[in-house]
Amino acid sequence: MWRLVVCVLCAGAMIQSQQEGDGRQPAYPAEEWSIVAPHEVGLDADLLRQFAELVGGRGCVVRHGRMAYAWGDISRRGDVASAAKPVYAHFIINAVEQGLIESFDAPVQALEPRLAALNSDLGHKDREITWRHMAHQTSCYGVAERPGEAFNYNDYHMALLVDTLFNGAYGVGLDSVDQAVLQPLLTDVLQCQDSPTLLAFGPEDRPGRLAISPRDFARFGLLYLREGLWRDHQVISREHALMVRAEPVPPEVPQSTGAEAEMIEGQRSHGSRQIPDNQCDHLGSYSWLWWINGVDRDGRRHWPDAPRDAFGAFGHGGPRAMVVLPGLDMVVSWNDAAIDTPEEENQALALLAAAADVSASDTAVAQPPLWLRHPNGEPLFMCGPGDPEGFLYRGDLRPDGTRDGDQMELINTLAATGANCIYLMGIRSHGGDGEATHNPFVDHDPSMPLNEAVLDQWHTWFQAMDDAGIVIYFFLYDDGVRIWDTGDEVGEQELAYIRGVVERFQHHHHLVWCVAEEAEEALSPERIRRVAAEIKRWDRWGHPVAVHLNHGIDFTPYADDPNIDQFAVQYNVPTPEDLHSGMVEAWRRARGRYGLNMSECSGHGTGEHARHMSWACAMAGAHVMILSMDIAGTAVSDMQDCGRIIEFMEAAQFSGMSPHDELALADAEWVLAEPGVRCAAYTRNGSRLGVAGFCDRPCDLLWFDPVTGQSLRQEAVTGQGEPLVWQVPEGIGPEVAVSAVVRG
Repeated sequence: MWRLVVCVLCAGAMIQSQQEGDGRQPAYPAEEWSIVAPHEVGLDADLLRQFAELVGGRGCVVRHGRMAYAWGDISRRGDVASAAKPVYAHFIINAVEQGLIESFDAPVQALEPRLAALNSDLGHKDREITWRHMAHQTSCYGVAERPGEAFNYNDYHMALLVDTLFNGAYGVGLDSVDQAVLQPLLTDVLQCQDSPTLLAFGPEDRPGRLAISPRDFARFGLLYLREGLWRDHQVISREHALMVRAEPVPPEVPQSTGAEAEMIEGQRSHGSRQIPDNQCDHLGSYSWLWWINGVDRDGRRHWPDAPRDAFGAFGHGGPRAMVVLPGLDMVVSWNDAAIDTPEEENQALALLAAAADVSASDTAVAQPPLWLRHPNGEPLFMCGPGDPEGFLYRGDLRPDGTRDGDQMELINTLAATGANCIYLMGIRSHGGDGEATHNPFVDHDPSMPLNEAVLDQWHTWFQAMDDAGIVIYFFLYDDGVRIWDTGDEVGEQELAYIRGVVERFQHHHHLVWCVAEEAEEALSPERIRRVAAEIKRWDRWGHPVAVHLNHGIDFTPYADDPNIDQFAVQYNVPTPEDLHSGMVEAWRRARGRYGLNMSECSGHGTGEHARHMSWACAMAGAHVMILSMDIAGTAVSDMQDCGRIIEFMEAAQFSGMSPHDELALADAEWVLAEPGVRCAAYTRNGSRLGVAGFCDRPCDLLWFDPVTGQSLRQEAVTGQGEPLVWQVPEGIGPEVAVSAVVRG
């Protein structure tokens, strides 16, 4: 077995370019949308035309916060039918955040007392209805099942929700809901252009129905793409904005039989007047009144050819819709469309994904995983220890299976240095590098269930890491682990382990799953693919899934697997030059197709050599995890060097940059650049640094000393000499990094 020494994660596949003007901040529309040509945001115009022809009606496509394509009259308001439901979910969330509703699990009868008297023969079941039930259409209002027992897509239920929410929680009559709620709390904030209204047919006919234009509906989608943030205003919390796409009705919850039950006398319907009203199944894809790309009872994905993170609002089966595609940084909205089935929706969304896959250049930059960003949405650069393979099993074993170790102390130590990632392993027994007790099963026996006491202890540590902004890079298996002899299949016991771990920890923010260390030592390629698929199936929060192989930078066998987002590269070379060139080649082979590359390199060392190796990786567009760094046995100064790399790369706004060593001038050794916009250069020893195409233009510079962390900013600097280069200022260097942003 190769001894693991360094992990490197390619930044290029974790970042996105959400450009507005100078390219520094995510873009939002002002009073008008910024209009760009499709190619300006990496979209294929011909495929967008095919998409519009398939969908029909009228609509628009937004990418990177700018409108790239439109067809028909996108300014005309239209009733969006059931596509309005996510807007109602938004106002439920707002009501909870504002204290108008006690909690999502508060009884609805607190605001609608008439529910308490219903269905005495069914145990007054409606007293149990909560707002969470309402937001998942599992209230079973008007049908015989108890709340939570079944899914009932029910327009009488929806009228109850609308009336109770606005009349009860917000205390306004529906005739004034636009002025009192919709406008001040949402549409004015989003600067909507076409006066959306919750009175699509007037105050007397089904009040609460939303009429909105496609271009305004796209603003609402953009709000949820940006995780509740609109410019500098957090409209709803990030936690709740993410929640709406991550809590689907469990697949095992059945569709209601539709057997009729008592409703409030005179109960109106919000749409259909069919009794019983039981229109569709949830298909494992209904979450907080949104449709998501979930998995049904038979393991089938809702939109099999669409991005897995897609979620949207659909009315009348598809003719009215707004869809969010986070991984593509895209929102699409349409009305009066010709499509009306999930199959046609799938075809349409697949075309959108194809339209976005037009950049195959060596500088192609994929979208950042949702969970590898700071709370403000900015990409997170990783650098830190990767060697605590036995971290979870440090300390003496207690009778309940937990550990009496120093994990919390080590987490605090790590956080204080500025380093921000950690490499963990779930199972290290049964052929791994650990002991027989190094697994999370009851009595350490894989045939037994997972030990809840152990999982609870892990949760405590994981939460502390989350709170400190430390990325948990979680390997399900150590190299060589051989427990379940099931060939290429994933057997029931292994499935229980995967599902149990994933469902228990998926809610943590900064988390990457990795199938196994040096996975091919114990698992066949087909088994690797199936384990990855099971992780994807059970992780409803959409964390990235990686695969790590023994050595090299070729991941061709897995490059097109839709369940594998990231690839771990083990690359054992002795010098910073060798490591840098290998990681540049890994970048170029990735070509934006997969999410990240991890490198393991022998001889990473400590002190100056380790720092140079780490910068060699970072300046190849790669995140750095140092496997010889075990926290407890590593000098604080080495971990502080990691923190300094993070500080520089994030200050340099590494998002969108790719390796461009060919642009290096004077003493510059390695260069990252987004040509014409920004760049970063580094040298181990120099006094003059230059980057071709930048030094002849006024640039704002950030000088940084990797040894001391000293930094200095200069504004509107143009290079001097021949060739034109920048002079390293006094007090910085001779080991030095500089970032430059072109003025204007």
